[in-house]
Amino acid sequence: MQDFNPEEQKDPQKPNDNFMKSLHPFAYVAVVLFIIFFLYQFLGAALVLAAGGLDAEDSNVKISRIVLVFGQFMFILAPTIFFARFQTSDLKGTFRLNIPKSSLLFLAILGIILIQPFLQGYIYFQDQAINSLPGLRDFVKPVKDMWDALEGTMMKIVTAYSPFEFAVVVVVICLTPAICEEFLFRGFVLTNLKKCANAGTAIFLTGFLFAIYHFQPFNLIPLIILGWYLGFIVYYSNSILTGIVCHFLNNFFAAYYLYVFGKENFENPKLTDSEVTNTLAASVVSFALFIIIILFYYRFKEQQAVE
Repeated sequence: MQDFNPEEQKDPQKPNDNFMKSLHPFAYVAVVLFIIFFLYQFLGAALVLAAGGLDAEDSNVKISRIVLVFGQFMFILAPTIFFARFQTSDLKGTFRLNIPKSSLLFLAILGIILIQPFLQGYIYFQDQAINSLPGLRDFVKPVKDMWDALEGTMMKIVTAYSPFEFAVVVVVICLTPAICEEFLFRGFVLTNLKKCANAGTAIFLTGFLFAIYHFQPFNLIPLIILGWYLGFIVYYSNSILTGIVCHFLNNFFAAYYLYVFGKENFENPKLTDSEVTNTLAASVVSFALFIIIILFYYRFKEQQAVE
């Protein structure tokens, strides 16, 4: 028996006056992502720069942090909810506003912790390859150096020199993106892509779009892995809270490392030969344990009913 849905009970004689709602789900996702990308990357960036983002003065950095938080809620979260509501009144279903099973939440957190050594190791060995291999060094390194220079403004915003300032940074680059980006990608995007593709394809595409959206070409692979994992745990736990918690933790680890070890060690760690070997071993073990967690998580997917 077909479930009754008042939204689908339409008068066949009444024309569809909602063009956006009539779009194919993938096309709708593309349009909305383009709009949000423009709003945040251009208008949001303009606000940060207008607030003094290029100035190293403490007052300007503080204002830039406030503007950055405002921009994410105003130009990412608000449009996401608006366009989702444009499609349906079932926002709880679209954004999976459910409490996850404790076992699935625990496994998800364990997975995001275990993958950290692999992600950090990948970035380190990628940088070493760019700096040492002649073919890559001559072609890619100038581009990477230019890209790092462009990201200098963001480094000023995320660098903290006191516990209180670190707490502010956590709100700016850990909590706020975890909420806004999860609602956009693991909420709006994943739900729409699932309408026109199977779960695996929808999760992978969501992760890929998540990585592209960040516009960080030298972090593309780690971002794809992270985006895929977040989509996987949100879909099979049926709760966006799972993604928000793990997204927060992933960003928190990077912020904490930067706070404790400083900008130089964060961007260009100096490792001895033995440390390089340990880093490689840790990366392999990290990835293997991460796969095991995924298999366990998938095994429990039939228990994803919300408590």
